[in-house]
Amino acid sequence: MKALQIASFGKPSEVVELVELSDPTPAEGELLVALEAAPINPSDLLLVRGTYGLRPALPARLGNEGVGRVVEVGGGVDPARVGERVLLLPGQEQNTWAERAVVPERDAVTVDGSADPLQLAMIGVNPMTARLVLSDYAELKADAWVVQNSANSAVGRYLVDLARLAGLRTINIVRREEAAEQLRADGVPNVLVSGPDLVDQVGALLGGEQLDLVVDALGGEQAGQLAALLRPGGKVIAYSALTGQPHILPISALIFRDISLHGFWLHTWLESAPRTEIENGYRELAGLVGDGTLSAPVEASYPIDQFREAISRSDRFRRAGKILFSF
Repeated sequence: MKALQIASFGKPSEVVELVELSDPTPAEGELLVALEAAPINPSDLLLVRGTYGLRPALPARLGNEGVGRVVEVGGGVDPARVGERVLLLPGQEQNTWAERAVVPERDAVTVDGSADPLQLAMIGVNPMTARLVLSDYAELKADAWVVQNSANSAVGRYLVDLARLAGLRTINIVRREEAAEQLRADGVPNVLVSGPDLVDQVGALLGGEQLDLVVDALGGEQAGQLAALLRPGGKVIAYSALTGQPHILPISALIFRDISLHGFWLHTWLESAPRTEIENGYRELAGLVGDGTLSAPVEASYPIDQFREAISRSDRFRRAGKILFSF
C-alpha cells in the first residue's frame, strides 16, 4: 500500500515522502480500514515542521483523521463490521495519509454510508473544536453573543452553524474583503473585515449589549482589544495563533473585570474526556454532517500520488476551502 511519512522535520513540501508498505494486518481488537478520504490540517503541517505540541519519533507516518470502509477485523471484533463506513477518531497514531490503516475498534465510529466522504473525513478535528469551544468554557444562554476571527476557516464555518443551532448570535471577523464577500454570499451573519475601527464596528453590531465569548485563532492584540466588549467574567478562548504572535490580554481586563484567557487543544480533551462522551459527541456531529446541517468548503482533493501538490496547496494562506486526499 502507499503511505506518506517523514524521516526528518522540515518544510512539508520537501520532507514528506511517499513510501510503499505491506498491507497491515489487524490484531486482537483492531480493524483494517481502507481509507476513502483524509484532510490536510494546519496541525499536520506543524507536526511535519516539528513545531506541534507532539513530536513523534522518526520515521513517522502522517495523518490523524479520516473516513473509510472496514475491510478486515482482528480477533474479538464482530465480523459483521466488515463493510461499515467508519470515522477514525483523531490521533497521531492513526496514520490516515495512507491507502489503509489499522485502528483500535474503539477509535472507529460507524457513520452514514451514503454521505459525502469528504465532509465526513473532516469531522474529527475542526467541527469538534468548534463544538467544544462553544460548550466547555462558558454557560452560553440563547441569544448570547460570540465573536470570532478567522471566521472563513473550517473551524469558523462550523462554529457559525453550531452557534446557530444553539440559538447563539455570532460576529464573524476575517482579514480580507474577498473572504467577507464569500461568507456573506453563503449566509453567514454579521461579517466584518478587521481594521483599525474593528472594536467600534463590533460595538455597533452589539447595540449596547455585551459579548459573552471571544474565540481567537490569530494571536496578537486583536482578542485583547475585543475583550473590552466582554461582560465581566467573560472568556477568551484561543485555539490557534495563525499570526505566530502571543495572545495578549490587558492586565486591567484580567484584574478589574475578571476576563480570562483559555487555550484549547483537542488532544487534551481526547486524552481526558470519558469515552462515552467522545463517542457520543462524534456520533452527533456525524449525524449533522450526514443530513447536510454541517459542512465546510472543499477547495480540492488529490490522490496520494499527487501529495506534493496537495501539501503545497494546503500550505497556502489564501484558499477557498480544505484540501484532502481521496483514495
